[in-house]
Amino acid sequence: MRQVTALLAGLALLTLAGCGSMNPYPQHVYSKPPSERAQSGTLDPKTRPYTVLGRTYYPLQTPRGYDEVGLASWYGRDFHGKKTANGQIYNMYGVSAAHKTLPLGSRVRVTNLENERSVVLVINDRGPFVNERILDLSYGAAKKLGTVDRGVAKVRVTALDMDPGPAPERISVAAAKRYQVRVGAFAVRDNAERVHRRLVGAGYPGASIAMVSRDGQVLHIVVAGSFADRDQAERVLEALKREFPTSYIIS
Repeated sequence: MRQVTALLAGLALLTLAGCGSMNPYPQHVYSKPPSERAQSGTLDPKTRPYTVLGRTYYPLQTPRGYDEVGLASWYGRDFHGKKTANGQIYNMYGVSAAHKTLPLGSRVRVTNLENERSVVLVINDRGPFVNERILDLSYGAAKKLGTVDRGVAKVRVTALDMDPGPAPERISVAAAKRYQVRVGAFAVRDNAERVHRRLVGAGYPGASIAMVSRDGQVLHIVVAGSFADRDQAERVLEALKREFPTSYIIS
């Protein structure tokens, strides 16, 4: 879970008022009786209750039917490289978001109602815990939606399904091996983002950018996705070889 104190300090300057809701679960933050709370430890990690600033949140058991309109903010460098609520490392340049009660791993479509831009992303973190905001976008997602400069915008969040990848908290050490299709390494960030956009546009929503330091030089590594199955990674590699002939698989 992200550092709430830093988030509150960082977003306090961006306060906006008012949001509408089309959520079929109008009261998705509530207190359960002690008998039910005692059983919460057996819940799936993606929907496990948690407490922030003295308030306990009980995530939905399924994203099915979720459709909500409200305010979305974004978070960036202060949390870049730190763990998200589902155990992944937060990549501010990737496309993801934090939500208080959708199951971790939920795939949602986020639409900026002010310019009609939209993006499909996965919920991998918890928050925001500021005012009436319903979503905290990664910097990369906010950039795609055109909300970076403004900071807070009115959006619609529509659940699609669950991301098929297993939640890191539930993966055993023996089953943790993944295969990445690495497309390229770029010293210039804009070049990496250009390739990332081409991959997403070509149907690879799991494409991401990671920063590494080699011999004092920062490189931006672009991958088309991470796969649990080697055969699937091989198929993706074969499909990308013509446009990106230097692509290769690492595990």
